[in-house]
Amino acid sequence: MLLSFRTLVTMSLSTLAGLGVLAVRAATTNQASAEQFRPIKEAEMPKGFPTYTPVGQIEIKKYPVYRKASASGPTEFWTLFRHIKQNNVTMTAPVEMDYGDPRAPNNKERSMSFLYERPDQGSAGRQGSVEVTDVPAMTVVSIGCRGARTTAAIAEAREKLVAWIDQKKGEYVSAGPMRIMGYNSPFVPRDRNFFEVQIPVKVAKADRSKVEDRRRELESR
Repeated sequence: MLLSFRTLVTMSLSTLAGLGVLAVRAATTNQASAEQFRPIKEAEMPKGFPTYTPVGQIEIKKYPVYRKASASGPTEFWTLFRHIKQNNVTMTAPVEMDYGDPRAPNNKERSMSFLYERPDQGSAGRQGSVEVTDVPAMTVVSIGCRGARTTAAIAEAREKLVAWIDQKKGEYVSAGPMRIMGYNSPFVPRDRNFFEVQIPVKVAKADRSKVEDRRRELESR
């Protein structure tokens, strides 16, 4: 009986060790896969847009002024699709989705926007159920995501961005609604789908004062 127990323990330890090795290998493979991942390009970005945020990484990105067409409701995609066809606007990527308050734990999509190629293309204003607006230049904190755009995946990315902002509270503060920038259509395999979760930010007032002090110091020399 004792021998059997020892044998069982030995087998169990060997199994656990084997599982540990597999887990490490899987983690290493996933990390390498994330680093090597390149989004599938289905459309051009609007003029002056920054490139993709790497999967799993958080970074600050700056966006130029751009023009977008927005709609909401269950047929928002097709409403926007008809709009760009009627106005001879080429489809671009990403597609922007507004998710409201970045600190709301259960926030949902409020609207969808197709982005114009250039800010001087067409004209701003309401066209039926579509609102065309000009978005000022902005700074965002962004995280790259791969896979299905599920509620859980979005929530995890949101939590990471909020934690990042809280850690940088002396440098940055949130400055607008959370948004998702989707780069791929349903035709792209789910595991190859790429999107970014972003929160607009601005420099904290304390940091602005430091910048101004430094500028005045340089000018006085």
